[in-house]
Amino acid sequence: MKYLSISINDGIIKVAQADSSGNVEKIARVAYTSIEEAGKALKSVLMPFNRQAPVLCLIPASAATAKTIEVPSSDPEEIKSIINLQASRHTPYSREEVLISYINLGLNAINNTRLLLAIVHRNIVKERITLLEQAGLNVDKILFVPESQARFYAKALNKKDGGVIDFALNSTSYMVISKGNLSFVRHIPIGIKALVEGGDAAVKLQEELKKSMDAFAQEEGSAAPTSYFVTTARPALNTILPVLKEGLGVDFQVREFSGFIKGSGDVRKKLDSSFGDDSFLDVIAPATAVSKSEINLMPEEMILKKTVERQSKEAIKTGVCAVVIMVLVIVMALGRIYFLDTYLNKNLREQYAPQKEEVKVLEQKMNKTKLVREYIKGRMMSLDIIHELYQVTPITTYLSNIEVDDDGTVTIDGVSDSMALVYSYVKLLDDSSMFKAAKLKSATTKKDNGKDVASFEIEFKVFDPSAPIVKEQA
Repeated sequence: MKYLSISINDGIIKVAQADSSGNVEKIARVAYTSIEEAGKALKSVLMPFNRQAPVLCLIPASAATAKTIEVPSSDPEEIKSIINLQASRHTPYSREEVLISYINLGLNAINNTRLLLAIVHRNIVKERITLLEQAGLNVDKILFVPESQARFYAKALNKKDGGVIDFALNSTSYMVISKGNLSFVRHIPIGIKALVEGGDAAVKLQEELKKSMDAFAQEEGSAAPTSYFVTTARPALNTILPVLKEGLGVDFQVREFSGFIKGSGDVRKKLDSSFGDDSFLDVIAPATAVSKSEINLMPEEMILKKTVERQSKEAIKTGVCAVVIMVLVIVMALGRIYFLDTYLNKNLREQYAPQKEEVKVLEQKMNKTKLVREYIKGRMMSLDIIHELYQVTPITTYLSNIEVDDDGTVTIDGVSDSMALVYSYVKLLDDSSMFKAAKLKSATTKKDNGKDVASFEIEFKVFDPSAPIVKEQA
């Protein structure tokens, strides 16, 4: 992943575009004299860089306080609480005025956790963030430069312990590496520029290095390293290093940082010639060590804001993906429907068109056959009614008229020898397996050939009224 690493310090802005594998694509440097000039200079120097890359804002050793402490806990939450309580002991500012982060150096012999605190005033961080935002950049992380430099050399030299000294234009960083992490750092306000100008700079540098070694021994309770890797190879150092070696009784090995990076010819040319008086390790190392850096001096409110923004973006992406998937599903469904419809119209219907005509002819014949069958069935129903009446009608009863309606209602007229026989006849009709709901509509007594007879009209239903009934009269 590519990063835009930016240092704003001591009147100089340095920018490097590099990735985590150590490949450096672009570098630049510009001087400024005030905050207003810094903003203009930053916008100008950023022109050829990729502003969309994650931005690393860098805090040098000169702008922060680094202190090694021990806390009686190994729980991250407890450690955080203890640090919040003890922060004011290591700085003249209140807890609200400073930002704190740390490197976990592991447990000591009595199971206390050793930490390297990095403490920086909020205004220092706020000032840099404001300048970067005015230039249109969104800060991703705020790293402590010495931690990145220590990790860079621990990896490059494959050494877990040792000392590193980085000579920059206006300052020098004295660092000690322990177990691959930065365990001690001290800022010395004497750089290559002062050494080139001469005077008593070399003597002061030796004194400051001695103070640094003594401070390490006092803080760590052990002797300072006797061998140091120097990150730059400059003519001014060729004369001073032998003097420092003799005065301090330590060994110096020049292992220039540019030998451990990958870069184009233009980048190397700038490092060797155009920027030969300075060290760019402070902007290159953070980009290569960002994934393992433990210190992040970003204010908590900005971290929270970034978390919310990231979650919002993820939610939007999820929503967009859901909509895209839904659209794709709909398109696929419509495509399938279109394909099936096209296949049906152009293939199946054309293929079975002749059979369709044959089916229509058969359907017409079946309809005619059905009509004939229903007609015959209706005729048979009339015969069935007459046959059933013949079976249930007593020999002393005579029927003079039989009518059958379309709804299956049968009306019969006739005469019987007595009224009692009429009532008995109604019951016989109602008990029939073919008839139902038999009732006497009318009954009278009259003379027939000088004999008294009962004249009647009876109505009943046929069990299958849905069958077509043809009116017949007997």
